[in-house]
Amino acid sequence: MRKTKFWLVLSLIATSLSIFACKKDSTATKNPIPEVSKAKASTKLLNATTVATTDYELIWSDEFNSSGGFDSTKWSYADRGTVAWNKYMTSLPAYASQDGSNLVLRMDNAVVAGDPVAYHAGGVKSMGKFSMTYGKVEVRAKFTQGRGSWPAIWMMPEPATAYGGWPSCGEIDIMEHVNNESVMYHTIHNGSVTNANGGSTASKSATYNTTDYNLYTMIWSPNDIRFYINNVLQYTYARVSGGGTQQWPFDVPFYLILNQAGGAGWPGAITNADLPFSMQVDYVRVYKLPLFSNGDFESGVIYPWTTWGGGSSVVSTDARTGTKCIRETGGETSIEQYLTGLTPNTTYRFGGYAKVSAAGQSVSIGVKNYGGTAIDATIGTTSYSNNSVTFTTGANNTTATVYFYKPLSGTVYGDDFYLEKL
Repeated sequence: MRKTKFWLVLSLIATSLSIFACKKDSTATKNPIPEVSKAKASTKLLNATTVATTDYELIWSDEFNSSGGFDSTKWSYADRGTVAWNKYMTSLPAYASQDGSNLVLRMDNAVVAGDPVAYHAGGVKSMGKFSMTYGKVEVRAKFTQGRGSWPAIWMMPEPATAYGGWPSCGEIDIMEHVNNESVMYHTIHNGSVTNANGGSTASKSATYNTTDYNLYTMIWSPNDIRFYINNVLQYTYARVSGGGTQQWPFDVPFYLILNQAGGAGWPGAITNADLPFSMQVDYVRVYKLPLFSNGDFESGVIYPWTTWGGGSSVVSTDARTGTKCIRETGGETSIEQYLTGLTPNTTYRFGGYAKVSAAGQSVSIGVKNYGGTAIDATIGTTSYSNNSVTFTTGANNTTATVYFYKPLSGTVYGDDFYLEKL
């Protein structure tokens, strides 16, 4: 949630409140998901501008299909604090509960015995119960508008001070909305982009359906964080080489926070005639990143591969299967994909199909940074041929980089890359 002047109090707050001070702390009908332990969900990044189906593995979710209190094995109340977003948080079911199909977070000016504050508001957090490093988060939600309203879906690190206090610790704001605006906001906070007043240069406003549910998606990889509304990409925050933890504190676990706040900070004062405010959350679903993706380039984009050297592009000619493939032209050129979630001391095979445009040219399929010496296999045929490399991760290695590398001038094509666990 966007910080303003009130964050100067951070250094004065006790450790027990530091987690929350460190920050601030298809959309038509529900599509049921099986129990996490029983199935894989079929949703993955298809290209850079849309999200579509394939192999993300569902690892944690809450469908909010019960009535009464929320699931205390997954959530706890967002505590009241001294900063703007949690100033009126109230740990009562009237402000955070399930209605049979939603988690309902409410804010009003009702009188609560023994708690004489002007407003009461609801929020929940997964801190201490669930956190994640890299993956995809989907939250389907809708909320009311009103002067002084501030609903949010966001994430904070656990532990809170892995890279120092806020904003150096990092913050991922999947969705924030204020007042009666026709847009919502995706925002990143860290020591590089957040100023002394709490504003961030890494923020993007985007339109949304103001009268119905929207699907808010965040895909977090070791290379970037991408934000989507209703499966359409809105904003990408990329890791910068050499930026350090000030620019990228996003390699530690983060937990989820859902809240309906208001009446302080960014949205300003509440107009009581607009009360009550509420956010209804249909579901929260968290997925593990696939080990390897976009091996056939049918998405039409290179992502999540990265490129360097001459020229790499997805083309609609010379595909082995489907309609698209990768083409490398010019001088020394490579595409690479950074893999996470590998199992230590485990053997994998990375392979694919390639061809060159003229005899005497060559291209290599390979792997590096897996805990052993780089390995590659060469293809030099003018029609598609298959080759592969087999590698075993080190005792403490869970990552690797696979590549498709052209060492000299010329043009080569690649298609149907794959990763197998042996």
